[in-house]
Amino acid sequence: MLKKILPVFIAFFAIAAVNAQPGKKAVEFYKAGLKLKSENKFPDALVAFNTATRFYLQYDSAWVEAGTLYRNSNQLDYSIFCYNRAIAVSPKMEAAWIALGNLYRDVKPNLDSALICFSKALSIDSTNKETYYSMAWCYNAKSEFNNAIPYAIKALEIDNNYRAAYNELGHAYRRSEKFAEAIAQFKKNIAISPVDLAMLYAGYCYTMLKDKEGALEQYEALKKINEKMAASLKKQIDALQ
Repeated sequence: MLKKILPVFIAFFAIAAVNAQPGKKAVEFYKAGLKLKSENKFPDALVAFNTATRFYLQYDSAWVEAGTLYRNSNQLDYSIFCYNRAIAVSPKMEAAWIALGNLYRDVKPNLDSALICFSKALSIDSTNKETYYSMAWCYNAKSEFNNAIPYAIKALEIDNNYRAAYNELGHAYRRSEKFAEAIAQFKKNIAISPVDLAMLYAGYCYTMLKDKEGALEQYEALKKINEKMAASLKKQIDALQ
């Protein structure tokens, strides 16, 4: 019996040894790619990452790195292919889902696809404030403001100093005609950083509530940092009866 089993074990370990070498080579090229990328030698880095995936087709991190370099050089179809290869290898790779979602959100707009990607990322890590923010941003961009609100709120539960999420939440409330709630969020945004757009939108919300005093307060603050936006707000204030 042992004589029959022994050749099988020998064959197994021989195959494993052959497969181990490409893995080692893949790591070498991957590390070289990271170094070249850090030196801003992007074409050479891309060659290194692609070579890593040739040695080891299941190298998910190398696929993501290659995808990002393709994205940065506007070769979007190649970028999508690489991100999808990473996901096919590692369906629970959060970084790949986020990278693909960002591409569909920012570079090759397809908000429904972006939402799918970000939702998948949240199913892997439900503590990432940026992914919640991205969901809120996409829903706002689709004019689905009520859907945006809970995601922005969740981002702020994770980090109550997350200025971008306050802005997104304020925008969702404003477009939902929940003007008092919007003002509260824009003011929290302004408290963290005096952002002109938040001041402008807070002022607009005050005009919608017919609160001239509140609108003028925002106007005076806005005038100090962005006179053009302040002039736009002043027109709305002057139109109040």
